[in-house]
Amino acid sequence: MELRFCEPVSVDGDRLVELCVKMGETRAEEMIALSVDNLWRGMETLRAAYEAHQWKDVIEQSGGMSKIAENLGLTLFARVARDIAACADRSDGPALSASICRLHRIADSSINSVWELCDISV
Repeated sequence: MELRFCEPVSVDGDRLVELCVKMGETRAEEMIALSVDNLWRGMETLRAAYEAHQWKDVIEQSGGMSKIAENLGLTLFARVARDIAACADRSDGPALSASICRLHRIADSSINSVWELCDISV
């Protein structure tokens, strides 16, 4: 038997609409694309910092990713990224490992949800 985790992601669609209204659709799409790229690169940087046991870098990276995700309306992604920073700050290795795994599970779904809501092709 294989244990599979499936978590529904949450995207605050109102936040994306707010960005489009404030910035205009074209500028908002550009900002969203740049933010999504930063999240993808941030996932790799976070993984590398975790594997190197660079807890300060884990805290900084996950904190930055949380802010980006919050700005995009990725509420679950942002919360888990904040959890990672808290675990690293407490030096709670098991919780940190579990939280990073959880972030990896939800990252793809969260980011794809933003693309779908914005109707942006990757």
